Amino acid sequence: MLKVLKHSLPRRRPDLDREAGDYWAMSDINERIRDQSHWFGEGRWGRERWLAYGDFFFALAVRRLREAAGPDWETGLTAKTALEWGCGGGAIVRPLCARFGMVYGLDISAATLRECRKRMRDFTGEKSGGAKGGKVEAASAAAGGDVGNFRDLHIPAETPERVLERLVPGSVDFIISIGVFKHFPSQEYTLRVLRVMEKLLRPEGFLFIQIRYFDGKEKYRSKDRDYAQNVITMTSFTAEEFAARVAAAGLAVVHRQRDGDGEEECHEYYLLRKKGAAAPPSQTGRGDGGDGGQT
Repeated sequence: MLKVLKHSLPRRRPDLDREAGDYWAMSDINERIRDQSHWFGEGRWGRERWLAYGDFFFALAVRRLREAAGPDWETGLTAKTALEWGCGGGAIVRPLCARFGMVYGLDISAATLRECRKRMRDFTGEKSGGAKGGKVEAASAAAGGDVGNFRDLHIPAETPERVLERLVPGSVDFIISIGVFKHFPSQEYTLRVLRVMEKLLRPEGFLFIQIRYFDGKEKYRSKDRDYAQNVITMTSFTAEEFAARVAAAGLAVVHRQRDGDGEEECHEYYLLRKKGAAAPPSQTGRGDGGDGGQT
């Protein structure tokens, strides 16, 4: 009777959002997670590879921005604000800080944000500090004294919307997220994050992200349980699935490209902007060619 009752009860959906938060929170005690979070000097991330990784993806993003918005957008970066969603150990934050007037690094792991702050001090020679207090108008935050142009933002994994309590909507010019969306706990969570990103962007802002596309093979099929076991291949999308979420978030595709990073891991890169924003001066459409690899 108990067996019959057990099998008749609906299966409880795993709380994958919470599991994701618990997993990445262990970065300070788990060397595998530190490697996955791109901590400087941990696992694969010796100095040269860590620096090359950040430079490669920053250059790729700037190339797409230049193609979409023209050279004037790039030359005005010192007056603009950038945010990296899932900043990890700071490999991409470093070149962002060198070019943008204000940079936010957002992560769900407090330990990883401490590591990121440490590296920004090491590489910029300036004291970095967390964004504290109430909401911040991102473009004016650079007047914050001796904290340099980097601020960290820690949010709970379960509620990505909480960042809207820390930053004023419509105050970020550029958002980048590399090596993060494939670790999201679900496609539904991805949509929540895209909606938050859309709210954060200025009307003329851009969003550059990497996702994992589903190639039809079982390895990269999206998972629905056991986050810690499946973290590397947790979430993927067909072209149609991701297009639907982009549209539902109020975003529009400016450019997309599959692969091109030399990793052969079914990565796809999207440059997005708010739906209904003024058309960019040049439109590259879809590019499927490679842009060279990164080490």
